[in-house]
Amino acid sequence: MKQIKYLGVILIPFLFSCENEEAKQEEGIPLVNKESALTRSEQIENIVYNIPSPTETVSILKRAGAKYVFDYPNDPLNVENYQSLSKEGLNMGVYGADLTYATVFNKTTETTFYLSCVTKLGRKLGVEQVFNEDVNERIQDNVENRDSMQVIVNETFWELDAYLKEQGRENISTLVVTGGWIESLYLAVQFVKTNPENIEMKERLAEQKYSLDNLIGLVSSYKSKSGIDDVVGYLDDLKEIFDQIKETKTMNEKSSDDEVAVIGNVIKLELADATLEELIEKVEEIRTEIVG
Repeated sequence: MKQIKYLGVILIPFLFSCENEEAKQEEGIPLVNKESALTRSEQIENIVYNIPSPTETVSILKRAGAKYVFDYPNDPLNVENYQSLSKEGLNMGVYGADLTYATVFNKTTETTFYLSCVTKLGRKLGVEQVFNEDVNERIQDNVENRDSMQVIVNETFWELDAYLKEQGRENISTLVVTGGWIESLYLAVQFVKTNPENIEMKERLAEQKYSLDNLIGLVSSYKSKSGIDDVVGYLDDLKEIFDQIKETKTMNEKSSDDEVAVIGNVIKLELADATLEELIEKVEEIRTEIVG
């Protein structure tokens, strides 16, 4: 007779690569109380783990048949306009996602443009130690090798995250993560907008409902720090729309290799056309405010 195990979990995939989980778990956030610091650090790292990286999202778009559209990324000329901490941090994330977009689609000229943008913002934010000449040289040497470029870009942004945490500037890291997520979301809704028949991408877009919850948790951890208040409204507006997505839970039984039947909740998300239109409009509005 088969044994039955009931698992109270949501069997829904997130758009995130876990290749850097071990490295991320080593990073901590300093607080006064050591025990509470560890708990808070673990909670925040778990939140970040469940926020999709631009590389993962853009790669999914490419597999879905998306083409590179030159008008989608933020204009490189805008980089000179960002003066506030909030604008610099958010657009570091935006240009990071655009750099990934160009890299995944093997657009070498555009890759160079967006590398220049993140380097300039890096100097403004005081993290030129990360976006240094060695990184620039590595990118220039591998600019036509898509796989190597993805590795270099990912490693550099993980180093940026680690450096900011070491310096006690987690609020800037949070701005970068938020900007990258919103830009990735923007690229996704542009694809869905022009390819409404693509069911897979609609489903992936609906799953961002959970990514947003994780992002709100991350932002809430630092909202008392400089620059964070500016993004709270953006995320709250998006949550109002994502909360309209209908969830349907069903029980699913699946036999494992050891003859153990595993039963868990399977959630189906239904993104109505009206909600999709509202979401596209809001994402475009928020993104325009960030890059403007």
